[in-house]
Amino acid sequence: MLPISGILVPVDFSDQSSMAMLPYAKAAAAKYDAELILLHVEKDEELAKAALDQLQGIKVRRVLYDGDPAEVIVGFAKTKDIDLIAMSTHGYGEFKRFLIGSVTSKVLHDVVCPVLTGVHMEEQPVAKDAKISNVLCAIDLGPHSPEVLKWASQLAADFRAQLDIVHVVLPLGPGGDLPFSGEWRAEILNRARKDVETLLSAIGPTSATVYIQEGEPAKAICSYAKGVATDLVVIGRGPQDRMGGRLTTNAYAIIRESPCPVVSI
Repeated sequence: MLPISGILVPVDFSDQSSMAMLPYAKAAAAKYDAELILLHVEKDEELAKAALDQLQGIKVRRVLYDGDPAEVIVGFAKTKDIDLIAMSTHGYGEFKRFLIGSVTSKVLHDVVCPVLTGVHMEEQPVAKDAKISNVLCAIDLGPHSPEVLKWASQLAADFRAQLDIVHVVLPLGPGGDLPFSGEWRAEILNRARKDVETLLSAIGPTSATVYIQEGEPAKAICSYAKGVATDLVVIGRGPQDRMGGRLTTNAYAIIRESPCPVVSI
């Protein structure tokens, strides 16, 4: 079982879409017997009665803070026993569907724990229950990949979900960045598959299907997730860099474009 004992859910009662990820947080809290912490960064009496019907049987703590939302969420996650943050995303203006709001971006950039987000969930009514039966883990074979794959594998096992693993290489055909012959193309794809399978075998017995895709990483991963009706995508945000941040370009694009919620490790 994943070591999840505290799940932080920032809420904003002026925007009901902020509750979009609550069903997934609830599912995780129920599975891991974790405490679900509702964090509201304003003085509001609604916090005491928030989601009372939805969270029956779940250990819930309601916390009220004053201050800048992003700073409060990041600070709370760093100083408390938080193993997962579940929060909606907010983009504004004409390109709302293609942006991640500044609060979510800062959280993704600054915290070290996994973060569950769902851009397109905000366009749908808040569901009563979350379904996690098909998990897709996308890895780049970088140094952070073993940790991401291990987390996704354990999550899938905990929920008894199907696990698919996808790795994307740059285009190998005409017009691509790497115009190799058919023989070289097959060799590169086979080597990538072997590298993924080696990584998979290193984490222990795991039932998973490996897919090697060609193309631009974010588009290929999100297209695959949509095609197989994935319930949850697991990706890496990258290790802490010299500037203290973890949100890479590909991770940002996948979170922004994914048709389903994304857990970034």
